Amino acid sequence: MFIPDNIYKQIIENVIIVTVDLILINKKKQILLGLRNNSPLKGIYYVPGGRMFKYESVFDAAERKSLQEFGFSINSKKMIYLGVYDDIYKEESFYEEGGSHYLSRTYVYFLDDQEESKITTDSQHSEFKFFDIYDPDLHFMVKDRIKEILNKKIL
Repeated sequence: MFIPDNIYKQIIENVIIVTVDLILINKKKQILLGLRNNSPLKGIYYVPGGRMFKYESVFDAAERKSLQEFGFSINSKKMIYLGVYDDIYKEESFYEEGGSHYLSRTYVYFLDDQEESKITTDSQHSEFKFFDIYDPDLHFMVKDRIKEILNKKIL
């Protein structure tokens, strides 16, 4: 669903955006992160995901976003619920003054070897890369999600 920039700017100014984020983990217990080309978090490695459409289930959104962002549609039945996070940014590509606020429904997904081999990049990311979950240079929001994964014994 395409939303014209002028309307999306008004949405960013006034509404919390609901997203689905995917924490993809390979068999080596590494997390997949994409180097973002756009705000928010431009130039930062972060988990894939994005906004949900009206009337779209979280499962349909996850399948759509995975296909768009890294080249294949995940099996949403394998998603493990992690939590809902308030992601608040001071900058946004469409509206710089007021920032943006996202409510991120976050899921963990364990990749098999075949899925891992299919990963490609999209226009929103310059690359995807696997990181050790204890890497000290991970973005603090990624670290928070990993901490939650470990606390819930998902990994």
